[in-house]
Amino acid sequence: MQRPLVAVGSVIFNRDKVLLVRRLHPPNQDRWAVPGGKVEFGESIREAVIRETIEETGLQVEPRVLMAVVEVFREGYHYVILDFISEVVGGELKASSDAGDARFFSLEEIRKLDVSSTTLEMLERFWKGEKMPYLITEISK
Repeated sequence: MQRPLVAVGSVIFNRDKVLLVRRLHPPNQDRWAVPGGKVEFGESIREAVIRETIEETGLQVEPRVLMAVVEVFREGYHYVILDFISEVVGGELKASSDAGDARFFSLEEIRKLDVSSTTLEMLERFWKGEKMPYLITEISK
């Protein structure tokens, strides 16, 4: 029996910009996204956010607030992603692991990038001031 995969995202702000990484591997290869990835067996959500952020950006973070729960249904997989607003507590920004690039972008810049509809919706709702957390679902079977 197949089960959904649990993943995390780390949303890092710098004034009016947010950090995105360009994915090197499927799913979402060559698309921009918040740093994150799958939770490993036996790993807490907090540990996963910290590990994935370090692996992809070189930044040490502390997850602070649940921003969104994102469900993605696509042919072949089903993800449940917990996106947290994270605070940088150390490290130096550098793309690594499965991230080909890591940069801060404004919402206007993000609208011109190849990002998932769920990432764009989450950030637009945040910048509109909507109350968090958001529940966002994408179904494309």
